[in-house]
Amino acid sequence: MHCPQDDLADRIAALAFEHYVKKLPKKGKPVEGREWTLMAAVLKQDEKGSLDVVAMGTGSKCIGQSKMRPEGDILHDSHAEVIARRAFLRYLYHQLWMVYHGCDSGVFTAPGADCRCGLKTGVSFHLFTSHTPCGDASIFPKGGKSEETADHGFVVRSEIAARNAETSSQPTIQKRKAEDLCDTEEQKDSKKHKTDQDCSLQKEKDDHKSGFHDKTIHIPADEGIKSEVESKVETKVRDASLICENTEETLKLDIHRTGAKCVPGGLQDPLQSGPDYHQVGVLRTKPGRGERTLSMSCSDKLAKWNVLGCQGALLSHFMAEPLYFSTIVVGKCPYSAEAMYRAVVDRCAGVQDLPAGYRAHLSRCVQSGLQFCHHREAVVEQSTTPGKVMPAPAGIVWAAIPGKCTDVSVNGYRLGTTKKTMGSPQARVFVCRLELFETFKELLNSLPVDSRPATLRSEKLSTYRDYKTAAVDYHRARTCFLQVFNTWILSPDKISQFQ
Repeated sequence: MHCPQDDLADRIAALAFEHYVKKLPKKGKPVEGREWTLMAAVLKQDEKGSLDVVAMGTGSKCIGQSKMRPEGDILHDSHAEVIARRAFLRYLYHQLWMVYHGCDSGVFTAPGADCRCGLKTGVSFHLFTSHTPCGDASIFPKGGKSEETADHGFVVRSEIAARNAETSSQPTIQKRKAEDLCDTEEQKDSKKHKTDQDCSLQKEKDDHKSGFHDKTIHIPADEGIKSEVESKVETKVRDASLICENTEETLKLDIHRTGAKCVPGGLQDPLQSGPDYHQVGVLRTKPGRGERTLSMSCSDKLAKWNVLGCQGALLSHFMAEPLYFSTIVVGKCPYSAEAMYRAVVDRCAGVQDLPAGYRAHLSRCVQSGLQFCHHREAVVEQSTTPGKVMPAPAGIVWAAIPGKCTDVSVNGYRLGTTKKTMGSPQARVFVCRLELFETFKELLNSLPVDSRPATLRSEKLSTYRDYKTAAVDYHRARTCFLQVFNTWILSPDKISQFQ
């Protein structure tokens, strides 16, 4: 029977899966039996305990550094957790718009004396992800049968997985051969022994007839001295058992691996066999298809959100305090509670001197027993060509907002974008940097100057970077965070100068 916390995890997972099936368009989803994807969602829980999906994202891709654009019109990181969080930002903007304009919001209280809004009592948010986050959270000892072979989550390279499978099956084959050999030799020996007995009895009869009594004592082959065949068989069985034990010990010492790469300037992976392949607790960037990316791993981003809040710098202008995920739920997959806690919570313990309201938040990290229908393992199990299963090229973003609430993206742009339309509004996904900045400015410009938070009243603010830096408390908290995570890769200034 599940404990209440596990019940919550399964409720969250079930609602996310139902929303994925019923609300997201078919376009952008994996081709059945041939493709898989990652999915993440943000769910709101009200004071009565009711749960609703308010944001969702799917995808597993990132773009390389050379494809990043100063215009802010392309998605750099399209991993599901990141897309779901960006959709969540869009949802929060809509909720703030309502409360600033006198409408009721299910999330925020009316602006206070400082013109900022607080979170309503009893309201909380949970993050669901169908897989273990890539990076540090995905590095842990093997203990289950499930293994990923993709460049996110916990990774086992295909050639290593194949080699392990071959190695693990070898002892069984050898032992079976030895057992078969043993049976054969025993049968031969039994027949030989029976023949010897028959010959001996016949000889006794003949001797009795001839009056000659043999005084020699006959020792059967299965008593006292072992036959040469028996010794060889026992040796083979013993060797097979040792091989089996050694293989089990090797597999027990191996770990799940991640495709995320250690950032330059910090500790690097030893790349030794077994548990010494990875260095745990370090910052990592997501792998690209060829070119290296500047996108930090999802484990690292979750740790960041656990200190600075998941609302980001721009929204923090309007909010009385940062917003943290109360619970992080992982779907059925290889998972380690210890590794998850280490990556998301424990690494943040050293962050100190944070501004009022900021903290190293203790998110509850739990796993659901429910598996995502387009999880790689689920697709491979049902596919007629499991060796050809690939990650879906597209990603989907959805937010609980009026009007256009869904987009499908490929390579950071809206599906269908051509060279001719690239750079135009129709090429942009509604959660890219530029679109979120436009949403921010729409909210800001709709407010009289005296109704704006104090940090947004300066006329000198113009660029995306200007407005982010003007969030003083958030910026101070970020500085404290980076003192501990001092090898964090920062985006080039040139990609934050758009207006």
